Amino acid sequence: MTSLASVTLEVDDPAAAGQFYAAAFGLGSRSRVRAPDGALRKIATSAKKDKGPDTREIDRFVLLPGAEDVLASKRFHVGRGLTVGKSFGPGYVEFDTPSSPVTPGLHGRRAPAKDAGVAPDGTGSHRIAIDSGPFTDPDGFEWRRTSG
Repeated sequence: MTSLASVTLEVDDPAAAGQFYAAAFGLGSRSRVRAPDGALRKIATSAKKDKGPDTREIDRFVLLPGAEDVLASKRFHVGRGLTVGKSFGPGYVEFDTPSSPVTPGLHGRRAPAKDAGVAPDGTGSHRIAIDSGPFTDPDGFEWRRTSG
């Protein structure tokens, strides 16, 4: 796995979510939806200040599944052919995939859980449907091929 073409989000109402993501972010075929899972999603900006109206321009789409042990998961993914692009301490890593519209990475579970106000152990799905896999990583995420 050295490139991700899309990410499939599992949601309660695929039709409404598909319309929302298309209107809000204009991701086109890079984002797909289907029902349900319970995963956390976070939209963030690289801008440090509000510089004007929303443009719907996406600089980067980074997929960050929560990892119990980021270093162990990083070693696992490096062993599958990814190279590290950015790494910040023991809790965050992005992999270098210049030809991919989706940048895979890892984030410790505690920080995103705290942002969302949920327990870090989570009760949602551990499935990620991407154009990669199939395999199960050290955190129990089942990476599998999308069906289109």
